[in-house]
Amino acid sequence: MPKTPHYHYLTLEQRAALEKLLRSRIGAKADLDAALERLHQPDYGVCIECGNDIAFVRLQADPDALHCADCARLLVKL
Repeated sequence: MPKTPHYHYLTLEQRAALEKLLRSRIGAKADLDAALERLHQPDYGVCIECGNDIAFVRLQADPDALHCADCARLLVKL
């Protein structure tokens, strides 16, 4: 059963750093707009599978990550 999302889990500084990273990596305006929209949602950084927080270092490596490291490993095994 998924946990309740940790709203505002990321600090403003972390969100700003991720926004800067997204802007540097994404060239197409539509893709950038979609990524920034996700970033500014209150449940950004929460695993869609288990509801646990996605580690900030994982989000830095992949700002589009939708799963925590544990769930991502389980999905790869399937």
